[in-house]
Amino acid sequence: MLYSTGMGAGLLLRAVQEPVFYYQNPPRASSLDSAGFALEYTFFHWGMTPWAFYGLFGLIMAYVIYIKKENILSSSLLPKAYQTGFIGIMMNSLTIICTLLGVVAALGLGGRQLLEALGHITNNSFNPNHAIGVVMVVCLIATTSALLGLKKGIKNLSNFNIGIATILLLIVAYFGFQDGMSFSFIGILGTYILDFVPMSLNLGKFQVSDDFLQDWTYFYWAFWLAWAPFTGVFIARISKGRSIREFILAVLIIPSLGTFLWFAVFGQSAFHLIAQGDLEKGMFDSIYTGIFVFLVQLPLANITQIMTLLLVFTFLITSVDSAIFVLSMFSDEGKTEPKKRLRWIWGMMIGLFTSAVIIIGQETLLQSVSQLMIVFAFPFSLMFLAMVIYFLSLLFLQNSNYEQK
Repeated sequence: MLYSTGMGAGLLLRAVQEPVFYYQNPPRASSLDSAGFALEYTFFHWGMTPWAFYGLFGLIMAYVIYIKKENILSSSLLPKAYQTGFIGIMMNSLTIICTLLGVVAALGLGGRQLLEALGHITNNSFNPNHAIGVVMVVCLIATTSALLGLKKGIKNLSNFNIGIATILLLIVAYFGFQDGMSFSFIGILGTYILDFVPMSLNLGKFQVSDDFLQDWTYFYWAFWLAWAPFTGVFIARISKGRSIREFILAVLIIPSLGTFLWFAVFGQSAFHLIAQGDLEKGMFDSIYTGIFVFLVQLPLANITQIMTLLLVFTFLITSVDSAIFVLSMFSDEGKTEPKKRLRWIWGMMIGLFTSAVIIIGQETLLQSVSQLMIVFAFPFSLMFLAMVIYFLSLLFLQNSNYEQK
């Protein structure tokens, strides 16, 4: 459920396109070989940072739900006197807006990928606006799943997603090794961990251009921040009974390692194909069709392309249905089982907003989504930082009181 809600569709969008982009266009000089450096930067954008965003918000919400025994709202972290005041209303409103924009951005890009993938597989061309039909179908199914709740809807779809994704990963790995692909993982992971802090702060020899930060890093940080509220609440709800140590292991370490393995297999298999010299430069450039172009180069392409198309569809559904459920909770005074009519309303609103973004964005959809995310994620990031500081101060005070007793 963590993968399906947190980043499943994105892993398919970028599985090949992003590592290959860094492989062919390194953002800065490095002592690493091209393949290792490309994967290090992919790990940097998809690794511990997004899961830390999700986990921090989830930990705060778990504290609100299970320790304070209050409703699932950002403002519930505050003392009672401030929850219904201006600050509390602003916190809840900003959380809803950021969550809505995050899921709209993901659904817009994912819907376009589904459309482009269908065109690639069937040799047909579609107008970008046709993605609106795909979006509406996803929203209808996701809303139905949200009406069923966590256990029947999201859990079953998530288990299906992980099963198919694991099979796809094993197929790519098998044919890559059969073709003589060299595979590195531990060394690249170690370098990523050592370089994590200076890369995050963009310091010294790890500094990259402002254009790269704008196009890649800032976009990702904005995206993960926008997804933190609904993913964090979702994580909190499925983590009841865990210790903080177990929570960190389950939310930060294990998902990050799984993501690293995914990109290592797909990325190094793509590097191997490029090194053989049989592919034209730029074949994997599209975030919509890059993975499908890649799969055509391997055996069983018809099967793996259909599996991937199905995964994009179902990952989108699980992301949207969890967002619908959480948005409904936010707008129903933080109740754990929000009114069903609110789930219908949010399902329709997500579909309408996404359709508007697709119509406005057209061929520059990615750029439009990127700019939208960065603008609205900035004020939320300030609020999130304040929440984290306040949460830590609460823990410190509680610990001090406990030691005094």
